[in-house]
Amino acid sequence: MSPKRRLLPAALLICLTAPVAGLFVALSPVSAQAAGRADDRITAYTADATLTKDGQLQVKETVDLTAGGTTFSRTLTTRVRSDSERDRTYDLKDVSATVNGEPAQGFQNQSTDDGRKLTVNVSGQSKIVYSYTVDNVVADSTEGREVSWPIVQGFAVPVPTANLSVSVPFATWVTCFAGRTGSSMPCTSSQLGESADLQIQQNGVPAGGRVTFLTGLSDQATVQANAQYSTRWSLGRAFTVDSSTIGLAVIVFGIGLLGAVGLWFFRGRDAAKVGEGAPERPVLDSADGPQFAAPDGIRPGQVGTVVDETADVVDITATLLDLAVRNYLTIVEQPRESHFGKLDWELQRLHAGGPELLPYEKALLDAVFADGDTVLVSALGPSLRPRLNLVREQLYADVVTQGWFNNRPDAVRNRWTTAGVVLLGAGVVLTIVLAIVTKFGLVGFAVMAAGLVLALVGQAAPARTARGAAVLGRVAGLQHYLANESSSTLPQSHRLEFASRCLPYAAVLGLTEKWALEIAATDDDDDPDAGIGWYSGPENWHLSDIGESLSNFVTAFGGSLTTARRLFG
Repeated sequence: MSPKRRLLPAALLICLTAPVAGLFVALSPVSAQAAGRADDRITAYTADATLTKDGQLQVKETVDLTAGGTTFSRTLTTRVRSDSERDRTYDLKDVSATVNGEPAQGFQNQSTDDGRKLTVNVSGQSKIVYSYTVDNVVADSTEGREVSWPIVQGFAVPVPTANLSVSVPFATWVTCFAGRTGSSMPCTSSQLGESADLQIQQNGVPAGGRVTFLTGLSDQATVQANAQYSTRWSLGRAFTVDSSTIGLAVIVFGIGLLGAVGLWFFRGRDAAKVGEGAPERPVLDSADGPQFAAPDGIRPGQVGTVVDETADVVDITATLLDLAVRNYLTIVEQPRESHFGKLDWELQRLHAGGPELLPYEKALLDAVFADGDTVLVSALGPSLRPRLNLVREQLYADVVTQGWFNNRPDAVRNRWTTAGVVLLGAGVVLTIVLAIVTKFGLVGFAVMAAGLVLALVGQAAPARTARGAAVLGRVAGLQHYLANESSSTLPQSHRLEFASRCLPYAAVLGLTEKWALEIAATDDDDDPDAGIGWYSGPENWHLSDIGESLSNFVTAFGGSLTTARRLFG
């Protein structure tokens, strides 16, 4: 089957864009032929054919025509259905035509998907004589050697009577079928003469119909079988499930899987095992009393990026809380307009900061306060949208500068994801190609699956350095402390400051509520509180309310970040 014809159902399967009704119309026998003119009329048809010693059928057809136009076309089909899986193919050559005894003017012999379209110039009453040779007409079957050819075919107007004479040496029997494609209706008459000539007559061949003869050869015949067949495309065949297709698909997927795992093993693993040991207490005993001290001086945004290799909303939110605790801004809870009114907060910048700020921290302050030194959280979404990408870029660059990663985690993931998508795309193309020309479409699916695995494995591919792995181990100790310890063992005078310093780290590690309550627990009276320096509430606000206040703030500020889609682009 030609690639063009096979591509149609494959494209239908992959894209699902061609209407099914349009497909049936495109493939119908009548639409494959030239549309007949309503005023063309065939008045007589005869054909003579002879089987040669080398298994070719030489055919001469005479058509008496009353033409309604200036041209007349017919299509000789060279592909016919043989069985449920195969088509039989014929080869046409030496095709010619005459009109009224003269070489046909404007004769065209055009190849089509399934045969040849023959066009001649005509005028009025015309006698057209077609001559051609057909190869591949002899086939072996369970009944012996046979000769067949759909000799009357391709006319877009009815043929009133077809008279055929076919000379087949050593013919032993003959049968004939007439009607539209696929019809098993016997011809009007068919008989085998004494000189092995087949005499066939068919009354009333419909437009687009055929007359096909089939005759058997005796054992004395020396002509050799030359029939050719091609496997018909089908969805079931394209994705055949058998030992060979499944075995090859498993091998291909296995190679892809091993390749992805191997790349991760050699390129995507941390340079050292994450350190294990007793949890570190982030408590520094000084002359002024116990103080919070993060391991290796790591900051909350860095913690989140080292842990999950991604600069995300939680990391940005925790960084803002840390900047507030470190006195670079104040968070002021706004009074509600009503009891059920929406909560909002005003962020007030206290100073620009200096070299003590890391680049990503300064970028965040500049992004939040780009329009002034005060801003409402509810108004942040649209203004942050074009600015947060720089914060994210700076945070990724920072973890490389700190020596915790050799390459930016996002760049590593992008490379692996791109490679996976490319392999997935190659698998799609391979699936289409294999489905069209072979039965191994499943192998293409295996390549697609391998590409998907590569892209997924790539999400875990950013590799920490030995230094990064060591820091991660200490962060695990910090998380254990924050999850299992409290500030209640510290002197009352230091509990509020210590819990405040712990809060940003707790936020990035999923423990916001616990340490917000630690802050609330320092409220030792029933009087309203003005605030704690970095966080203040409306009139009659109590420090004991800070647990709910901070949880709401983290949710609201994080929500404003998620509207900034470029953060996750």
